[in-house]
Amino acid sequence: MFLTALTLLVLLAPVAYLFARTWGATGAAATDAAAERAAVAYARPATTLLAALVDAQYNAARSTGADTAGVRAAVDEVNAVDRAGNDPLQVRQRWTEVAHEVDRTLNQNPTGQDALRGYAVPIALTQALLGRIADSSRITHDPAPGSYQLSQVALRGLPDVIVNAGQVSALAAQARATDARLVVAQDRLTRASSAVSTGLRAGTEPGADYVVGLNLLGPLDEFSAAADALNQAVTALDAPGGRERVDGANALVKTKALGLSTAVLTAFDSQLGAHAGDINGQRRLLVLTALVALLAAAGLLWLRVYPQSAPEVERSEEDSRARHGYVPEEAGPEGPPRIPDLVDARELLPRQLAPAGLGAQRNRQERDDRR
Repeated sequence: MFLTALTLLVLLAPVAYLFARTWGATGAAATDAAAERAAVAYARPATTLLAALVDAQYNAARSTGADTAGVRAAVDEVNAVDRAGNDPLQVRQRWTEVAHEVDRTLNQNPTGQDALRGYAVPIALTQALLGRIADSSRITHDPAPGSYQLSQVALRGLPDVIVNAGQVSALAAQARATDARLVVAQDRLTRASSAVSTGLRAGTEPGADYVVGLNLLGPLDEFSAAADALNQAVTALDAPGGRERVDGANALVKTKALGLSTAVLTAFDSQLGAHAGDINGQRRLLVLTALVALLAAAGLLWLRVYPQSAPEVERSEEDSRARHGYVPEEAGPEGPPRIPDLVDARELLPRQLAPAGLGAQRNRQERDDRR
């Protein structure tokens, strides 16, 4: 019994070790997947807030009145996401600072040249918040080959385009086409939009290290065309109707950038969902394997113990029969033991207790037999 238990322990020890290691690894992967999905949930309203701030800056620079209600609504959306969880990305404190700065800027309501400086701080903080979300989510290449690239486009590339497009449009409202600040802003916008386009298109080329869904190419083409149209409108700013064209191009860039951001985040979230499902499947299979191993060990232990107890039961039955005076006859050379003749049960009683007529009946039977 002891040797059997020791053998099972030796066999199960490696299984238990592998189970613990694999369970811990899949648990860590599940935690990372949850953080990545939290990043997607946070990035959606944060990107909307960034676009609302950029739009408010542009309108304030033109002295047409900033849409403060839209900005506050975007802040409420981020607050709702932030309060829904237990801060898995560790960005709550940073978001509190962003919300405070946004509220302070809206209360100041800067216009004209002051709008460029006044809105610059909350815009920069919101963009930094998105970068912090990308860092805290620990997004890797595990969910799918293109997951990391999608996250970088959604959390870094597109916010950079939105900010630079807003800067170009706001400067165009106050400067001429030859203004050095406007030229620099145009160059930044061109490089940012090219980085987004190159990053996504590279995933559709043969032999690429990652694959990006072809359904993103449509929104990407529209976004690239809108960014080019804004640069062209700014270049022709001094021509008749130039500022009106900038207004239209700016609105189009914001719309297409947000549309592409939504498409990228949706594709990324779909990959994360599939990855999380795979992790849960692995953990269920691991539990099932452990149960099978335990049942097999229990069955082996039972088979080792049960045959040892069965002979003891048989011997105990034989001893009990012997104690009650039953000694089975052994089969002789002529065959099995003879079964004794049947007798009248009354003959087994003592003579004093036998019925009176039993002796007379026996004597008559004997006389009849002699005749």
